[in-house]
Amino acid sequence: MFRKILTFLFIVTIIIGCGGGGITPTPVPTSTNTPAPTPTNTPVSGTHTPTPATSPTNTPTPGGMHNLTNLFFLHHSVGDGLVVEGNMRDVINAYNSAHSTNYMFWDHGYNSDGLRNPDGKMTETNYNIPDDNTDPEGLWYLWTSSEADAQTARNKIMENHQVIAFKSCFPASAIPDKETLNQYKTWYLDMRDFFDQHPEKLFVVMSTPPLREVDTNATEAANARAFANWLKSDEYLSGHPNVVCFDLFNWLAGEDNFLKDEYETEDSHPNTLANKTVGLAFAQFLIETAENY
Repeated sequence: MFRKILTFLFIVTIIIGCGGGGITPTPVPTSTNTPAPTPTNTPVSGTHTPTPATSPTNTPTPGGMHNLTNLFFLHHSVGDGLVVEGNMRDVINAYNSAHSTNYMFWDHGYNSDGLRNPDGKMTETNYNIPDDNTDPEGLWYLWTSSEADAQTARNKIMENHQVIAFKSCFPASAIPDKETLNQYKTWYLDMRDFFDQHPEKLFVVMSTPPLREVDTNATEAANARAFANWLKSDEYLSGHPNVVCFDLFNWLAGEDNFLKDEYETEDSHPNTLANKTVGLAFAQFLIETAENY
């Protein structure tokens, strides 16, 4: 019996040594992939460092592919409320601190106020916007006219800023008829032709802020809503990647197309609650659009 066991073990040993009767075991593949280089951790100026939970492929590039970090806003009184009461600079500075970015926010009010720098201080200079006019026809003149005053103001904006936002004030929401609405559209299409020539810049068109119910009527308000909807539509924006819309009208208006009751003051200027709400959203919008372009 013992001899039989020894004989059996001897036969098994021979079989294993010869490859198990011709069955070749599958080898564990050796990786041929070139190992990923070890990060050098060399800091890049203005680059957002993701938190450990953030995938590197989702790391935002400050200023996007075009590295646009200089933000500019042309406005009058409603815009001033967004900037000052809405604490837009604080929002942008907080983002910079949290993400190691360097977005700089400049704004320009009436010509008499002029240009404010990223610290919120008046520079004692202005771009001399023609006739101080930021209504739709004034903006059209600024961006499209070959007259010397328009060219000078336009060139100053283009030379000094990268992300360029601009708006009209609430009187422009009194759009009495379809003819006026279509004229607004024509002006903004002409402006878009200019924007198309400058893909190195990002242009932020803004819908007009709504009027209080006592300052307008249902027809004018509905036309203002129609203009706002058109500005943010594919009809206006599609195929023009350096043009985006911040729908200020929709942020401030109720379903009846009038300034929301909770945002009213003694006139159609939005109140502090509105400015804090929308100023925050607008500051974030400027950063996000810059990063996505």
